[in-house]
This record gives sequence, C-alpha cells and structure tokens, in this order.
Amino acid sequence: MRKSSFFLILFVLCSSLIAKEAKLSGKQQMTALQNGIERIILDADPEVHIGIEIVSLKNGQRLYQKSPHHLFVPASCIKLITGAAALHLLGVDYRFTTKLWTDGTIEDTTLKGNLYLQGSGDPDLAVRDLEELVFQLKLQNITTIEGDLFADNTLFDAIAQGPGWMWDDTGYDWSAPMQALTLNRSCIDIWVKPAEKVNTRPRVYQYPKSDFVRVENRAVTTKEENDLIAKRRAMSIDNIIDIGGKMPLNGETRHLAIPVEEPHLYTIHVLRNILLKAKVGFEGKVASRQTPKDAVVLASHTSRPLSQIVEEMMKTSDNLIGDALFKKMGENRFGAPGTWQKGSQAVREFLAQTVGLNVEKMVIVDGSGLSRYNLVSAHHFLEFLSWMHKQFSCSSEFISSLPISGTDGSLVRRMKSGELKGKVRAKTGAMTGISSLSGYLSTKDGELLAFSILQNGFTGKVSEYKTKIEDEICAFLVNFSREE
Repeated sequence: MRKSSFFLILFVLCSSLIAKEAKLSGKQQMTALQNGIERIILDADPEVHIGIEIVSLKNGQRLYQKSPHHLFVPASCIKLITGAAALHLLGVDYRFTTKLWTDGTIEDTTLKGNLYLQGSGDPDLAVRDLEELVFQLKLQNITTIEGDLFADNTLFDAIAQGPGWMWDDTGYDWSAPMQALTLNRSCIDIWVKPAEKVNTRPRVYQYPKSDFVRVENRAVTTKEENDLIAKRRAMSIDNIIDIGGKMPLNGETRHLAIPVEEPHLYTIHVLRNILLKAKVGFEGKVASRQTPKDAVVLASHTSRPLSQIVEEMMKTSDNLIGDALFKKMGENRFGAPGTWQKGSQAVREFLAQTVGLNVEKMVIVDGSGLSRYNLVSAHHFLEFLSWMHKQFSCSSEFISSLPISGTDGSLVRRMKSGELKGKVRAKTGAMTGISSLSGYLSTKDGELLAFSILQNGFTGKVSEYKTKIEDEICAFLVNFSREE
C-alpha cells in the first residue's frame, strides 16, 4: 500500500470518528438540557402539578415536554390568545368609536331633543375623551340641551362579571366590572392625604368628580399608625366608598383606584358634569336607553389603534381590556349584543379554523384569565405561539407587546441579571395556587425558542414558584448552547 493511500484511509476514519463524537455530543447536550430542567423542578417542588413544552422555532424540534397535554388554569396567560385573536380578527389598526347621537334638532343654539352617549366597548375611554365630545358640541354652537341624557350600553350584554370569577375578588381595580360603555377602567381615582394635625380627618380628593359616587371619610390622622382602608361598600347597591383606618401625620399621599358599579351610568353622570362645566345648559334627567334608529350623530371619538391597546393589556396585564376585546370579538363575529358566550365561540373558532388547533378539550370563557373555568395545555400554547410567530400581518405587533425580562411590564422586576435581561418576552399569569409563563426567548447561540410553563394546585407562595421554577428554567434555556 502506498503511503498516500494509507494516510487517506486514516483521514477518513478519523473524520468519521470526529463526526460521530460530535453527534454524540449533541445528544448529550439535549440530555443535559432535559436533566437540567428536571433538576430545577425537583429542587423547587418535586410534587408540583406542572405542564411544560419547549420548541425550537428554527426547526420545530421539541426540546422538552412534561405533561404537555394536561389541562391547566392558565390565569392571565390566556391574554396571549385574546390579544392575538383580536389583532387577527379585528385588525392591528382597528379603532373603537364612541358617539354622541340625538333624536332631536338644533335650533339656533339649542338642541331640542335627547342626547345619547353610545358605547362601542372601548376599554380606553377617558375623561379627556368625553371633554373632546363636548367640545365638538360647542363647535356646533350648542349652548343648551332641552332633553334628557342617556347612556347606550346595549352593544354588550349586562353581565359585567365573567363566568368562573371569584365573588370575593370583586371590589379591586383589577376585577372592575366591564361594559360596552366604561370610563377610566370603570374606576374612580381617590387620593388620601394626611391632615396637618393628629386626630383629624385626612383630606380626600376624587377624580373625576361625580355625584354618582359618594365618599364617606372616617379615617383619622395619627402620629405613627398606617392601616388606611378604602373600598366600595360591597353590600350596597349604591356607589359608596368608605375610607377608614389610620394615616400617619408624615405619611405620603395614597392613591387608590376604586371600581364602581354600573360603570355606564357613572360615565353618563361624568358627561353631565362636563357639559355643565362647559356652560352647556342642561336640566333633564340622566338614565340609560338604547339609541333610536333614526338618531343622527353629533360628535364622535375614536380610540388609539388596537395594536397599542393590546400592548397595554399585555404589558400591564389589564383584565378589563382583555374582557372588552373578548366580547367585542363576539359582537363583531355574531352580532350585538356581545356576550361571554359569543366571545368564547369567536376565539375558539379562530383557534380551530385559522390556527388549526384541536380545541375539543380546551375551555376559554373570558379574555382576561380571571376565570378558573379556563383550561388550556402547554401544548396548546406552543402550537399557538409557533403559528403566531409566522404571521407577517400581526406577529411583530404581537411579539413587541409582550413584557420583556428585567425591562418592562409584569417582568420588569424578574430576570434582571445581565445574561437574562431582555432575552425573554413572555406573558405572566398568577392567582392563588396558579402561576404561568409563556412566550419566547433567545438562547446563548441566538436560537429562538417558544415555551410554556403552567403550574397549578400548589399551596406555597406564588412568588416562589415564579422565581424558583419559571425564572430558573428561563435562565437555564437562555444559557443553553448546542452544536449544529
């Protein structure tokens, strides 16, 4: 055998061995990834009820699964589906429109007829928007209204709380009632400032001013104690806010957002005050009624684009936005009034017919995730996230709306270290005994992964399951590297 032939054979054999060793190394890396995640779970809680799925968006490879098809209550992770469905079904540039109608006529400077404020489900409506509507009336030289003022709340049904919501969650700003006509997220803002002397009432300020809400201040300014309480009186049909407890003399001003009942009537009462402040004469009654079919539009306000509203919902986990979008999709697809059932049908139809998911066992009854009736698997989320990543028409708006690790939204205080900051974009979810995190992350090699971690049924602190399991798994994946 010639020397050149010998070295050629030796080269081929060595190359084969090197290639085989590299392949084995890749398998070992995958085994290390799976073992590493298992170790994180075992160290935190070996008995936790958890579902996980992790997929490479580069090639569709499933890197890890644990009970991927088991159903879990996802909490606010459901907003991923709500936001994506809204962007797809309504459009990224969709805008809500709130209108002022009349069934009368304008004679000189007098509106002879009733005025109707018609809600479209806009979760973003603010006092400045009502002021804009009144300004449009003033531009038409209307200085007097000889009629009544009505809130048209009929685009959605009257069931403000969703199915499966906990009754004792009501009274908090994150579970404020949602209707077709809402203002200021269905809340009134209260500021409480300590008095200048002890044993006297602290000062209370409210915005916006409205006689629809009554504030009863029984709190006391003291030298040291701080147990201030402010909440709407739960057993009353009236909107009475009780402020009690003690506030320290040198304490900081407290701000609280208190939800109100019948937010559509609250909205129309605020509109009346704005009219009077703008010197538009009005002496009629304030009530609710559907806008007549022959009414004409006097003024209108359009919201900011849906993409921006969805971003706020995702970043701050705003429940009212999620549920408003949910009913809006139902109304848009199946007609008014928008209901929880129609919203569920519209979202499930989107997931089944457009995304291609098997929704037979999936349960989605609201858009916020407040309901404990919702049931979704980690595999459902991964199929959905993988599909959404490929949708050119709205994927950029969707992904950019997600909270970013250590940077903003509900992840601003999580995963703040240098190696993790900015590497995870995901939606959080948390309720008593529930914690979830689903979204996208980038590995050490720049490989993009989709992941879903769903945890239910634990009795420990939610914060521990977030940091010891979800954040640790994300850190492990962000530092993950593998051979090509």
